Amino acid sequence: MNQPILRFLTTNNYKNLHLEPSVHLNNLNVFIGSNGSGKSNFISCLKFLKDCLIAIPDENRGVSSFEDAISKFGGDKILDVNVENPAKVSIAYCFSQINQTGNLQKDSAILDFKLYTDRQKVRATISEEYLYGGEDLQETSSRQPFYYYKLHERKLGQGVLSVYNSPGQESTQFEPLDNIPTNSFGLLTIPTLLENSQAPPENTPVYKIRRELIEFISKWQFYNANNMNLNLIRTVEPKIGGSDIYLSASGDNLSLVLDNLNQKDIDFEDSINEAMKSIFPKTRRLRALRSGRLSLTVEWYFEGVKEAFYLNEMSDGTVRMLCWATILHSPLLPSLIVIDEPELGLHVSWMPILAEWIKQAATKTQIIITTHSPDLLDHFTDHLENVLCFYSENRTHFSVKSLSKEMLEQKLEEGWQLGDLYRVGDPTIGGWPW
Repeated sequence: MNQPILRFLTTNNYKNLHLEPSVHLNNLNVFIGSNGSGKSNFISCLKFLKDCLIAIPDENRGVSSFEDAISKFGGDKILDVNVENPAKVSIAYCFSQINQTGNLQKDSAILDFKLYTDRQKVRATISEEYLYGGEDLQETSSRQPFYYYKLHERKLGQGVLSVYNSPGQESTQFEPLDNIPTNSFGLLTIPTLLENSQAPPENTPVYKIRRELIEFISKWQFYNANNMNLNLIRTVEPKIGGSDIYLSASGDNLSLVLDNLNQKDIDFEDSINEAMKSIFPKTRRLRALRSGRLSLTVEWYFEGVKEAFYLNEMSDGTVRMLCWATILHSPLLPSLIVIDEPELGLHVSWMPILAEWIKQAATKTQIIITTHSPDLLDHFTDHLENVLCFYSENRTHFSVKSLSKEMLEQKLEEGWQLGDLYRVGDPTIGGWPW
């Protein structure tokens, strides 16, 4: 795969979120909807997949990354309360390729699995897992998808894996697999399973794609404005030498990330300074600087003032904007950036600046933001096709619809902005905040 992108997500029997048909994603995705409408549940599905594929220290004590991830995901509580227990929760992720001309290719890699959930036994295990290539799940096609593997399909612990008939040829056949664990995704454990196989890893179609998918998913980064620890950001002085290039969820490695990105890209310092000038026009220079012998801190210089300012002298909103600028202006962007309510704690006059940062970053990577801010939404009126509204038709289950110019054409012609419609509770976009 070349430059994969998360194209859509499908769920069934998962909490209150019914994503059938699939929710198709773009490079830029703005989630809106009332509290409890499923936005956080959607993001939890993405976090769950990343957590399942990242090794954790507890694996040495017999706790798999899947078991750790499922506990964070909700354990037995992931099952829709309206579904009779026990049951299977289905989730499918589609990863499309972007070719060298920048066009989205139709053929996709789809990771499709079912979790057997039993509320009485307080557990969830993998009951089926498939990785296949083909067209959208929702499209009808006479062409059968190509299966990289099928695990637990007919019997738990057993499955089949596609293997080339001979090196250099495209034709494949299925080879049986045994002793497949139900507490770890096959995408992660395939190399171990192949140790007992006659087929060398490089003779299996899954060999390359699993590596690329895991690398892609492992770079996803999740941020929630409520979890940004402003006190740590201001007071912690990270040690020089760390390799961090992504801001942590709390933001406490800010100065280290700034320093590392400056070292990796000569233009980054100019980029971050220009970003800060957009909120403070008299900004002269902002930089990470050594504090003592082995630590880093952030200095901020303004025109006409010789002494540096430090983050403990800056407002909460200023520190938050610096964090978003560092994330969104990075020359080494994550493969997916998810930001929950980036508008929190920011002055309304900075909303057009923040919106522009988000739009620009989305030209280089994939971004999902959730927001309840009409002031921020106003500045996505020109990107209605990128706005996804979480809504309910029966007050118990929620679905997602994409907005469009055609849907709001009359009101747009009357001069309404997207945030205006949200403020007055327009039913077309879910209303605000109910």
